[in-house]
Amino acid sequence: MSDGTTLAHAFLAALAANDTELYEQVLAQDASLRLWRWDGAEAYRPRERVTLRLMEEWSAWTDAKIELMSLLADDKRAAIEFRIQATESARYMEHNRSAFLNIVDGTIQSIDLYCAEPLPSARRKGWIAPATTTDEELRQLFDSYQWIFDIREWIPPNIAGRQSARMLRAGSGDRHPGSNFVVGLVTTPEEADALITETIAFHRERDIGFQWTVGAYDKPIDLGRRLEQHGMVLAGDQSVMARIGLDDLDIPTNSEVLVEVLDGSDDQAVEAAFQVFGESFHYTSEQFDERRMGFFERIKDSTYREQETSYLARIEGIPVGAATIRFEGGLALLGGAATVPTYRSRKIYSTLLRRRLEDARAHGYHVSAIYAGPMSRRVVGRYGFKEYARSQIYGWMPEIDMEVIRSLVPND
Repeated sequence: MSDGTTLAHAFLAALAANDTELYEQVLAQDASLRLWRWDGAEAYRPRERVTLRLMEEWSAWTDAKIELMSLLADDKRAAIEFRIQATESARYMEHNRSAFLNIVDGTIQSIDLYCAEPLPSARRKGWIAPATTTDEELRQLFDSYQWIFDIREWIPPNIAGRQSARMLRAGSGDRHPGSNFVVGLVTTPEEADALITETIAFHRERDIGFQWTVGAYDKPIDLGRRLEQHGMVLAGDQSVMARIGLDDLDIPTNSEVLVEVLDGSDDQAVEAAFQVFGESFHYTSEQFDERRMGFFERIKDSTYREQETSYLARIEGIPVGAATIRFEGGLALLGGAATVPTYRSRKIYSTLLRRRLEDARAHGYHVSAIYAGPMSRRVVGRYGFKEYARSQIYGWMPEIDMEVIRSLVPND
C-alpha cells in the first residue's frame, strides 16, 4: 500500500475489525504510537505493542462503531478525523478523535492519536426501533436521547455551551431563564453540590437566569432537593412518553385545518410558524430576536429537513398552529407543537398530532416519543402514549419571579 488515503481507510478498518492481521498489513514492523489523551500521554513501540494497546481498548466495547468525519492525505502523511460510539458502564458514549499517520515505504511508520474526553451520546442515525421494543429498551433509549443533538452538524446562532461526561450547560446569554439550560448531571453527591454552586455563580456573575432539567437517570438521585437547597425553584415537570405501533390512529381531526410542510421556500410561511411558536410559548422580545435566525437556518437546510419536518396549520388562511417531528435515534420524536391561544379547543393540536404520526409511519417508524408538559400529557395520553419517566424543571433568576419561573413549563 502506498496511497495515504488507502492506508488511512485500511487503518480504520483494522481498528473496527480489531484484527491483528489487518494491523500487520498497514503498520510497519517498527511502528510507533503516541497517544495524546485528555488525561495524559502514552507511547508504544514496536508494532506488537501498538496493536495490543489499540486492541485492548476496542475489546472493552461490545457494540463499538466508527464514523469517518474527514480525511486528508498524500503519499507521506494522512490526517483522519473520526468518531467512535460505544456503550461504557451502561452509558452510550462517543470518542472524538484525530489521527495523524506518518507513511514510509507504503506502510504506517508512526501514529499520533489525539483523544478528547469521551462524551455522552445517542444512536443518531441508521437504526429504527422495532415494533417489538420492550419498555426497558425504551427507557434505555430515553436515557441517551437527551444527547441526540450533534454539534458536528449544526451550531445554533447565539449559543455558547460546554458538555462533559458529567453535564451539559448551554444558552444564549439572554436574561430569561428559558434561554439558558443545564441537563444530564451524572456525578457524586459531593461533586454535585460543587457544580450547582459553580453553575449558579456563573449565571449570577452574568446577571442571567437559567433552567435545570432533572431527569430520571441523573445522579445523585436527590438532585432536585439539592437544587432547592441552593435556591433554585421547581417550575413544574414534563413526562417522557411513547407510543409503540403507529397503525390504527384513532385521533380526531378538524377538516377546516389545512396542514402544510415547510420546505424553506416561503419565508412568510416560516415566519408565520415562528410567530405561532413564540406566541404560544410566551417568548420575550429578546427571545424572538435571538431564536429567529436559527429557526430559519434549520428549515432552509435540506440536510436538516431530512431529519426533521416542520408543519404550519391554517384555518381559512390564518396561521393557527405549528409543530415538528424529528426522525433520529430510532424514534420519531414529536417536537414542539403549538396552537394560537384564541384558536384552542378546535382540534388543531390533535390534527397536527395525527399528521405527524402518519408521516412517521410512512417513514418506516414504529415508535413515536414526546417530552410532554402537563397540557400535552393530557392530550397524547388519550391516544396511546404511555409515560415512561418524568423530569422536573427548576429555574433560577438573580431575583426570583415566580410568574417567569412557572412559564418554563407551559400549562395553558
